[in-house]
Amino acid sequence: MIKSQRGRETLFSVVMWIVSIVLAGFLIGLGGLVIGDLPRVSSPVLVEQFVNPAESARITREQADIDSATATVATRLTESEQRLSNATNDVSTAQESFNTWIATRTATTDQAQDPEVIARTHGLEALRETERSAQQTRDDLVAEQRALQDREVANNRARAQMQAAALPAFERASFFQQLNVFALRLAFTLPLLLIAGLFLLRKKKGDYWPLQRGFILFAAYAFFVELVPYLPEYGGYVHYGVGILITLLVGHFVIRWMRNYLKTRAASETKAEDERRKSIAYDEALKKMAAHACPGCDRVLAASETPVDYCMHCGMHLFDRCPNCQARRFAFFRYCMACGAAAQGSQTQIKTA
Repeated sequence: MIKSQRGRETLFSVVMWIVSIVLAGFLIGLGGLVIGDLPRVSSPVLVEQFVNPAESARITREQADIDSATATVATRLTESEQRLSNATNDVSTAQESFNTWIATRTATTDQAQDPEVIARTHGLEALRETERSAQQTRDDLVAEQRALQDREVANNRARAQMQAAALPAFERASFFQQLNVFALRLAFTLPLLLIAGLFLLRKKKGDYWPLQRGFILFAAYAFFVELVPYLPEYGGYVHYGVGILITLLVGHFVIRWMRNYLKTRAASETKAEDERRKSIAYDEALKKMAAHACPGCDRVLAASETPVDYCMHCGMHLFDRCPNCQARRFAFFRYCMACGAAAQGSQTQIKTA
């Protein structure tokens, strides 16, 4: 029967942990959406916002003119190269035809005075002139294209210098925007962490502790996982500053908790044994004895062949004899494990967990 009851308690504890984790999961999902949307409250900072507007407009117009002229020259250059190729082919064909005609012709008169020879020579020279003209046009377009490329390089250099001049103002604005977004995230997550700390300190044993525990898991995740990656990167000052602040706060509360614990334990050891025994929970006493520690002062009991009936540190009565069967038993047991008789006397007045 006892085992069945403990089993149900264990099952209930597991179910409540599942409830806590599921609740934390849904809250983390909702919090992630809120954290992700916070940067949208402000417009992004761009370096173009800090350049000289007139200079920027001039450079933009210059680049547009360069692009338009480059496209035109590229089209004309393609056409010119095609004309040059055609002219070169025409000259080559005409030259081969002329050479063949001269070689096979039987001249009966002076070739220098032959009208047909003169006509063919003039025709070949005209084709060569056309080729030279096409070549010159192509060379002029290539030179114009190179001039446009030089203009574009100079324009890009001017743009880079303009942006370099605007960079300090841009970096300051970007830093303050990052700081603003971080402040918004901190304003969202810090109250959650404070509420979680309040739950942890004051509501640990309440009926709704599993739900509060889920909220604590969510708050811890939101602060240490959702917030920390968005810390501004400027110089690392915020990273280290927040880290130092959190370390000081945690250290302060841990030191205070330890002092209060030691003070409470010292005060408890000065109380009467019956009063001390009443403040110890039954399950807590069993766990401490299983770990060979005194339920009253938490100190480890020294191993000895002689049975230890009293704590050698605080003097608490740990083992006594059953008044019914005289069997040696743990003083916190409610019933004798030998005869089942109920415990009697002040030593059995213990706190229920």
